[in-house]
Amino acid sequence: NVLPSFEGSGYDSVVFAMSDDLYGVAVEVASKLRAEGQTVDLILEKKKTKWVFKHASRNEAKYCVIVAGNEYENGEVSIKDLSIGEQKAVKIDALGDWAKDVAESS
Repeated sequence: NVLPSFEGSGYDSVVFAMSDDLYGVAVEVASKLRAEGQTVDLILEKKKTKWVFKHASRNEAKYCVIVAGNEYENGEVSIKDLSIGEQKAVKIDALGDWAKDVAESS
């Protein structure tokens, strides 16, 4: 097989926008996380949430960051810790602090 396999890449986070009008926000979120040293896989295509979680799992990502309409209206994203299955809302303005916190705790 000539094509490389990206499975098991070990991303820190997979960023996913629930709708195409949020793609710009997803790019901004991915940029903030990358600025803090995270490896990020950014998904900018129409996929079901179930596919995104499977993709994140296959690639051994630690977190799945979901940009959705309701959360975005509140200035937040949902972040799921894939190792324990816990999901929480984080303010977009506080993503840098969140990334530093998780880097220190791992």
